[in-house]
Amino acid sequence: MAGKKVKNEVEGIRNELQHLSEAVWALREHITIQTAAAAAASSTGRLPNGVPVDSSIADIAADLDTAGESRGAVVTRGVVRNAAGDREFRWGFEANAGDLLTVDDEQASRLLAAIGHRQRLAILKLILDQPTTAAELVSTLDLGTTGAAYHHLNVLQSADLVTQEGRGVFVVQPHRVSAIFSILAGIESVATASVTEVAKDDGAPDEAELAEANSGGKRKGKKPA
Repeated sequence: MAGKKVKNEVEGIRNELQHLSEAVWALREHITIQTAAAAAASSTGRLPNGVPVDSSIADIAADLDTAGESRGAVVTRGVVRNAAGDREFRWGFEANAGDLLTVDDEQASRLLAAIGHRQRLAILKLILDQPTTAAELVSTLDLGTTGAAYHHLNVLQSADLVTQEGRGVFVVQPHRVSAIFSILAGIESVATASVTEVAKDDGAPDEAELAEANSGGKRKGKKPA
């Protein structure tokens, strides 16, 4: 009788610890999302060189010349929700183009290699939409075995793209959402973006070409005179 009582008490403690663990994971995720949203909302709205992030392309180019910034600037902003609509990620990012070219090659290649595999990209997209277990990945994506699923998940974890929550559930790292969608947007832009090469004869942009770039004109290239 005493043994049964102790067993019940141990089981009760185990259940309480499980509930506590789940509550801690939920709180951590909530804090991470709220912190990211607050950071985006409190953004100064200007690039490091003082250029407003909501400026038109022509305005940004003109302001960069005024500020003496020779390499240019990159600005990305986004709001993404999962399929259920119960999770939302917001971000705002701005950087000088020259600084982006100095990003550590090893770090960048590790991230791109993790995403640059067909099955891992499919896994990442699925986890972006909803927390998922290895077994669910196998059945949904026809991966064959849980061993194959865990192999790809380990690569994604090593690249800090996903993390494991309690009971074998995998979720995307909130601070990586902007990078994932920026990469996908960059791939999409290859086919849809309008890019204009502007001649820099006197150090100032040509107004007609800047106006065309800002209005989303046809893609073209113009060689310097």
